[in-house]
This record gives sequence, structure tokens and C-alpha cells, in this order.
Amino acid sequence: MAESKTQRRSTLDPAVADLLKGMQQKQSEAQLPRKERERLSRERAKIQSRRDLRATYDLPPSIREEIRVLAEELRLPASQLVTLALSRFLTEYKKGTIDLGKYKQPSRSPRYDWNLIFPEEMLFVSKKKKGG
Repeated sequence: MAESKTQRRSTLDPAVADLLKGMQQKQSEAQLPRKERERLSRERAKIQSRRDLRATYDLPPSIREEIRVLAEELRLPASQLVTLALSRFLTEYKKGTIDLGKYKQPSRSPRYDWNLIFPEEMLFVSKKKKGG
């Protein structure tokens, strides 16, 4: 009978894996020329300084595309366009001119009481013409 070779799988804790990856990255960067190391350091500092300005939200692809197209047409950053839109929304909401009640539906999530459900026309979903 042939003996089956059993191999032990090595699994790393994600924190240990991140630490090792960071150490490898530092080691490879240490071998770069000084100018290149300084450039990488400046890039990291720039990214770190912008971290407080960033936020991530789930948006329907149709809205993301509309924002991208409009920003391109107006030749301005999409983030500035979205900042204006959100600022206007918050102002109108505080004034009471925007009613979220008509979009609210109960949520099954233990974290949230409500979800906002939007009509298709609000999400810029266009129906393709059939036959041409």
C-alpha cells in the first residue's frame, strides 16, 4: 500500500501576514536609491494627509456614471461636484424641504431601522429602446 503524504497547511493570522508584508516592503524599499525612497515617503505622507477628507459610500452605478460624465463635461473634480450636491441636500433637509419618509421602508438589518428605496427614474436608469 502506498502511504499518503500529509502536509500541514500553514495558516497565518491576518495581522501577522500584514506585519510580514510590511517588513518585506520596508526591506525592499531600503534597497532603493535615496531619491526614490524620499519620493515614496512624500507620496505616503500625501495620502495620509488626505485620509480625513475621504469617505466611502455605496452608490448605484448609474449615479456614479452620471457624476463622472457631468464632472468631465464641466471639467472639474467629481469629488467637488459631489461635495456641492451633498451640501445642498443637507441644507435642504435641515430646512425641512426634503421628506425622506416617502422613500423609507423597514430594514431587516439589526443595525438600521430603515432603508431608502428610490424609484428608477431617480436613479437615472434609462430603458433601452427595443429594435434600434
